[in-house]
Amino acid sequence: MAETYRLFTSCLWQTTSAVVSTEQRIYLFDPAYFPHEVEAIADYVQRERNGRELILVLTHGDWDHVVGVGKFPDATVIAQKEILTDGRIEGMLNKAKKFDGSYYVARSYEVGMPRFTKLVEDAQEWQEVFFLPVPGHTPDQMATLFREQKLLVVGDMLSNLEFPFIDDSSAYLESLEKIERLVHQGEVEEVIPGHGVPAKGREEILHRIERDRQYLLDARAVVFEGIANNVEKDVLEEQFSQLTYDGVSIDEHLRSSHEQNRDQLYKEAILQKG
Repeated sequence: MAETYRLFTSCLWQTTSAVVSTEQRIYLFDPAYFPHEVEAIADYVQRERNGRELILVLTHGDWDHVVGVGKFPDATVIAQKEILTDGRIEGMLNKAKKFDGSYYVARSYEVGMPRFTKLVEDAQEWQEVFFLPVPGHTPDQMATLFREQKLLVVGDMLSNLEFPFIDDSSAYLESLEKIERLVHQGEVEEVIPGHGVPAKGREEILHRIERDRQYLLDARAVVFEGIANNVEKDVLEEQFSQLTYDGVSIDEHLRSSHEQNRDQLYKEAILQKG
C-alpha cells in the first residue's frame, strides 16, 4: 500500500502525530510533544497546505495529545464530545503545563483551551472521513477513517508498544469489535496508533486486535471471577501479576499501568456484583 500520510513520532512515549492530505484539506492528529517537534510539524503543514483547510483532530484528551493545539490557531478543531465532560480537558492541560514546568520546557504558544469547531457524538460521515467513537482507554477516544486510503487513525489502542490501558473494559472490547468489523469488511488496511508504529495489512491489524482482546478477557476473568468467588485480595493481586500479554510477561516498566488496570477492573467487578 502506497504511503498516503506523513507520520511524526515524538521522543516522549513515541507519541504519534499524523498528517493526512486530501484534495481540499489537510488533517492533523494530536500534534506532540516537545516544542521542536511541534515546530517541525507546523513547518511541514505550512509547506504542504497550499491554501487548503487545516483540520486538527484530537483522538482523545490525554495531555500528551492536546499540548500542541495552540500552535495552529486557524485550524478547524474536532474532537469527541466527551472531551468536555467534568473538566477533563482542563485537567489534562494543567498536567501538560505541570510537566513543562517541571522540565523547563518553553513554548512559543500558549497551552490553552482549544476552540472546538465540531464535537462528534456518534459515528458519522464528515467530508472525506468517517468518525467513529472508540471508548475504553478514555471515554472521549475517537477513530477517524479515511475511506479512500483505507487508513484508520485510532488514538491510544492497537499499539506495538503497550497493552490496553483501561478506563472501561467492556467499552474497550466493544471498540475492538467495531474496528475488527471494518477490517473484515475490507475498509481498513492500515492503522495508526497513538504510540508506536502503524499496523499495515489485514494480518497485522487483526493480530493486534486479538492480543489486546485476549489481554482484556484474561484480566477481566481474573478480577471478575475472583471478586465473585470472594478470593482474598492478595491472592487476586498475585494472580493478576502473573498475566501475560501476547505470550510475554508484562514489562517491568509497564507494571504500574498493569496494576492500574487491575484497580480499574476491581471497581468494575465490585459495581457488577452490587
